[in-house]
Amino acid sequence: MTTTLRPTTPERHTDDGGRARSYEVCVNSRPVGSVRLTTDARLGPSTGRIEYLHIDAADRHRGRGTVAALAAEEVLRGWRCTRLVASVPAQAATALGLAAAL
Repeated sequence: MTTTLRPTTPERHTDDGGRARSYEVCVNSRPVGSVRLTTDARLGPSTGRIEYLHIDAADRHRGRGTVAALAAEEVLRGWRCTRLVASVPAQAATALGLAAAL
């Protein structure tokens, strides 16, 4: 199984060097979710943020979210980010487990 991020929007740039882009998470070219990446407006363009990560219910608990997060990290490294931040709602038990594992 090959998990990839496929851009769904053009990359956006801000005057202060910020960037943002949305991606489709695909497994063997089949869409299974989405992710939105940005640089952090408060901490500057060297800090990347996974703003949103969603894996469709039928494809959860198979490592798709983990691989998507790792692929997102690679994109952010390509943007020259040296730090990554993500926040997870307290009620999102599965997402909290993923964040703790990473």
